Amino acid sequence: MSSLRNAVKRVTHKERSQPTHRAHLGLLEKKKDYKVRAKDYHKKQDVITNLRRKAAMRNPDEFYFGMKNSEVHQGRHRKIEEAKRKERIAEIGHDAVKIMKSQDLSYVRMQTLKDMRKVEKMQASLQYLGDNPTTMSDSDEVVDKKKKHTIFVDSRSKAENFNVVDHFNTVPELAGRSFNRPRQEMLLKIGSNDDGYYDDDAKVPSEKALKKQKNLEKKQAKILSKARSQAYAEMEARTKRIDLMKNAEAHLITEKIVTSKGRKRKIKPAENGKPAVYKFRKKRAR
Repeated sequence: MSSLRNAVKRVTHKERSQPTHRAHLGLLEKKKDYKVRAKDYHKKQDVITNLRRKAAMRNPDEFYFGMKNSEVHQGRHRKIEEAKRKERIAEIGHDAVKIMKSQDLSYVRMQTLKDMRKVEKMQASLQYLGDNPTTMSDSDEVVDKKKKHTIFVDSRSKAENFNVVDHFNTVPELAGRSFNRPRQEMLLKIGSNDDGYYDDDAKVPSEKALKKQKNLEKKQAKILSKARSQAYAEMEARTKRIDLMKNAEAHLITEKIVTSKGRKRKIKPAENGKPAVYKFRKKRAR
């Protein structure tokens, strides 16, 4: 009879869904959902119970080396950097670490040398005097700092009767310039190709030409000042990077010395970004 009972099709009973008047409460929890939630709850309770038992049976004098190699950061335990470094050295080998350190030292020295050569070239090209000699005022005019042009003559009489126009072979209107001061031959050549540049009566630039030349000079001065400021900023950044590279080189050299053989002791700890100082025990040469 049991076989006939199994042959007859029976109604499949299913878990009901959430009633309509309780739909605002979300999905109705099924048995499989309850099993997952209950399993997670009991797992957490077991962990809490285990921690309470360990805390009750704790030995105040117990010690593990992991206590020295770890720290609590934002409520979580983590290994300190020194412990991580020792683990990496143990993984890749001490010899491989020495090769990597020597390569790092060579790279730092190469970059330092490149920056030093670049700074020397920039100092020679910019005539470096300690700061940017040219600044821009509020009226968009160039203001020069410490800009002098010294001319040496043979006698005192020549110095007293010195004429800037004759010395630079230019016109009086352009004698006060420190740069872009063309000679008379160049002005005559330009005047022959440019109508209205010179007055017909006197071979001097007209007011229109002087105004145009002044505007051009102001524009060129702005461009020159901007380029010079950028160059000085780059040189200052490279100089700071040279100091950082030298500091990194000192740290790498110290690490290389510390890993070498021989008894040593620290006589000065690391401070202000500088590496520690070690003193080695004297060893008799054979």
